[in-house]
Amino acid sequence: MRETNGARLTVAEDPATPRVAPRFTRAAEAERLRLKGRREQLLHKREAVHAELGHIDRAVAAVDELLELLAPLLAGNGSEPEAADDGSRAVAVPGMSTSDSGEARERQHVER
Repeated sequence: MRETNGARLTVAEDPATPRVAPRFTRAAEAERLRLKGRREQLLHKREAVHAELGHIDRAVAAVDELLELLAPLLAGNGSEPEAADDGSRAVAVPGMSTSDSGEARERQHVER
């Protein structure tokens, strides 16, 4: 709404607010909705990743427990545990080829 006050013209709207054509307003609103949807997708994906990390952490803890249980058995059998085992190498099992041990690990993973 505009009012004339003598020689000055005053505007009721904030002068810093630009006037935009309706088609640009619709396009901006559509883009805003698209971005909100994308944000929701990413939040959902982040939750799924956090859940998967929890599963991985529990699996690592279970493997650590099994390694601790195996250590005394190997020490009692005359085998020495590896000093700097970081878990990056596959453990050799007597009587199993490397492909057999990989298949066994896959079966264990599927069973859980």
